[in-house]
Amino acid sequence: MGGEANGARAVSIFFRIAVLGLSVAAAVVMGTANQVFPWDFVVSFTKYNAFVYFVVATVVAAVCSAAALYLSVFKATPRWVVTLLDIVTMGLLFSAAGAVFAVRALAPSYFAVEGTAIATHFVKGGFCHVADAFCWRVTTSATICAFAAGAASVAVLAKDARSGAGGKQ
Repeated sequence: MGGEANGARAVSIFFRIAVLGLSVAAAVVMGTANQVFPWDFVVSFTKYNAFVYFVVATVVAAVCSAAALYLSVFKATPRWVVTLLDIVTMGLLFSAAGAVFAVRALAPSYFAVEGTAIATHFVKGGFCHVADAFCWRVTTSATICAFAAGAASVAVLAKDARSGAGGKQ
């Protein structure tokens, strides 16, 4: 029984470290999502509230994940504190990834409202052909965030398996 608990703890810690790294990576990739066009037009993540929320949420999730990792390793608090941090981390990561996946297809609508000369081309589906670097970063960051959310789920499940195996938190 002790071996199972130690194995589950190792899996939980591994995935907590993965969540931390993936959350930071997702925030950095989205934070660098911008593209300048030859006709003096810039597209940036800061033009979309959902993308700004994504950066803030992934940074806060990384902080919560780091705190949960520290508290799990050193067992410095009651179990419910780590559980609360896990819930906040998962909620932020799942909502951030969902927000970006939901609005990334709507990005051209912003330009139609802004009234640029190229807006008609953007709205008709050519946006990611023109803003390919921006689209790539947005999609990549959302995918990384989705993997971070999955890793957070596995870390929680491994923590719960350890608790069910008779190990102490």
